[in-house]
Amino acid sequence: MPKFHVYWIFTKKAFLRSAVYRFDVWSRLGSNLIFLLMWGSIWTALYAGREEAGGISFQAMLTYIVVSQFLTGVNGAGTPLWEIQEKVRTGDIALELMRPFNVPLRYLFADFGSVTFYIVTALLPIYAILFIFMDFTLPTDIITWVSFIAAAFIGFLIRYCIEMSFGLLSFFLVETGGIEDIFYFAMSLLSGSVIPLWFFPEWLAKIAAYLPFQGIYYIPNAIFIGEIAGGEILLSIGLQIFWLIICYFLLRLVWNRASHKVVVQGG
Repeated sequence: MPKFHVYWIFTKKAFLRSAVYRFDVWSRLGSNLIFLLMWGSIWTALYAGREEAGGISFQAMLTYIVVSQFLTGVNGAGTPLWEIQEKVRTGDIALELMRPFNVPLRYLFADFGSVTFYIVTALLPIYAILFIFMDFTLPTDIITWVSFIAAAFIGFLIRYCIEMSFGLLSFFLVETGGIEDIFYFAMSLLSGSVIPLWFFPEWLAKIAAYLPFQGIYYIPNAIFIGEIAGGEILLSIGLQIFWLIICYFLLRLVWNRASHKVVVQGG
């Protein structure tokens, strides 16, 4: 069993490091708010003054977008994919392998630190103001709030496992620039981060239903606005847990193979 108290040190260090690079935190927040304004404007135009579309009210749709951008900020505050790939390309990953800890777990706990700092200092204050002064759809009971937080956390872990597994492909492919673009496009589209799955064509919705991406954004967002409610919440979270287990074992498989194949490129 891993000694988790050792990994919490990485959490603390990542938190303090984020406090030093505050400009990076605020620049990411600015980018997040720009995308929020952009998608909010797009959906406002698409609704064109109508109260609802596809059975979803305009108020609920705006809430969905705001919550989605909040979760985008949370998921984007972790270790960037390029950092892992750069360590593989330069051979610095070999130093990680020599240290007495689990590398994917070490990055996960470091992400906890940087994400916590970003949420507390940037996301919560700004988004709290948005929800106070704007008319959004809010959960009306504690069970929905708890379910949303649980679903969002599981979604974060799913995203981490998928992204880390993809990053470790650099051990085998060295250069993954083109594949990386396709990966992020697929994750952005099929996770329902900007277009909810209920607006998808039937064939595309079926594809998304058989992929883990919906657990990252769509399920937490839909729980928050009440589109997923009652017994469906347990089924949806159960689906998230199922995909988390699959993605975890995928990460373990890729890491076990990658750790035996260190490719050094350049000087």
